[in-house]
Amino acid sequence: MKIMKQSISIVAAAAALCTSGCVKLWQDNLDIKTYMMDVNRDLPTAEKPLADKLWIDSVVVLPPGNSRNLILKESDVEYSMSYYSELLMSPSENFRNIFYTWIAGSGLFRDVTMADRAAMTHRLTVSVLSFHEDLVEKKAVLKIKVTLFDEHSRELSVLSSSEYEQRVEVDGTSIDALIRAYNQAIYTILSECENDLAAALQK
Repeated sequence: MKIMKQSISIVAAAAALCTSGCVKLWQDNLDIKTYMMDVNRDLPTAEKPLADKLWIDSVVVLPPGNSRNLILKESDVEYSMSYYSELLMSPSENFRNIFYTWIAGSGLFRDVTMADRAAMTHRLTVSVLSFHEDLVEKKAVLKIKVTLFDEHSRELSVLSSSEYEQRVEVDGTSIDALIRAYNQAIYTILSECENDLAAALQK
């Protein structure tokens, strides 16, 4: 009789979970979609390197954009997150990989690394100041500060430091459309940044 009562209690508890929606919530979490920002560099490569070895430091993403969940700005004071879609990796890792791939392909440096700082001649720091979708303007907002340091200088002189901002219209309401808008913003920012880095290295 005691075993039968325990069995009835377990069945009743399971039924209560189904009724309350807890099981449904767990099932919905399995449908989370993951995304990754990426761009293809299709610009000419430098004929010869302008510097030796560049170390790309860890990218700092300021809150609230430092979440794998995409940030949505609903008004001047209200923000939310896209709980059923997220980045495959942290924004810091995603942006760092993008900068590494782009600059390595530019040919501005003989070597570009994220792993080995030994014998580096230059260091690049990147801070993502704004990273969200503005639902009122229907635009992807991206603001990034990039600073290039000369590691040969005793005072770690700054060769270049600029802020780049893009507000790209999101064509649709899907997360796919938002990621494509971010990719477009990143492409424009990196194109401008590459020109600035080249100019700084030639001074």
